[in-house]
Amino acid sequence: MTKKLHRIGIFGGTFDPVHEGHVRLAEFVLAQGIVDLILFLPAARPPHKAEAIAPFFHRISMLKKVISGRAEFAVSTLEGRRQGPSYTVDSLQALKCEYGDTRLFFLLGADSLIELHHWHHFAEIFQLAALIVAARSGLSDEQCYQAIRKLPGNFTSDRQCRLWKRDDGAEIYYLKGFSCPVSSSEVRKQLQKGVRPQGVAAEVFWYIQEHKLYLSAS
Repeated sequence: MTKKLHRIGIFGGTFDPVHEGHVRLAEFVLAQGIVDLILFLPAARPPHKAEAIAPFFHRISMLKKVISGRAEFAVSTLEGRRQGPSYTVDSLQALKCEYGDTRLFFLLGADSLIELHHWHHFAEIFQLAALIVAARSGLSDEQCYQAIRKLPGNFTSDRQCRLWKRDDGAEIYYLKGFSCPVSSSEVRKQLQKGVRPQGVAAEVFWYIQEHKLYLSAS
């Protein structure tokens, strides 16, 4: 990251392991022209999910293999340096300090949007970053619109319901058109059998084999 970036998309998750769905979503968001770079932010201790199967440093290593040579992608080890649960609001506060006046965008799936009001200090997230929400199969657009309308304040949308704004400047970008059937849980089931799952890069699979990861049930 040598040039100054004005817009960074923060892609949080366990990446347990990273797969094609993660990479394709990052590429999809970049193609919208909203951000200049995607920063993958693996959670060390996710508060809303079961303990990750692979140790943090292994998940970091696999991510680095996948994005190697791609200047538009980067990986943050921030969560591994912090104590306690990996709360999004705390991570964004730390990144805001690190990147100064760079504008931050936090990427999440529509399923997470529906549950956003349960997140730790969720209202503060809008003071730190705009949201980029990727539509998901199984949730209608109208369900997501209703979830946005129920958030604190008064979010109103443009004609395409793509950009939602609030009076204080908070923004939510709602992106349609992304689809990828790969899921981490299905990937782990295949890995337990010693099979390379569809959607897992060869270099990631060989890393998993070398370090004997995902051999126990998820």
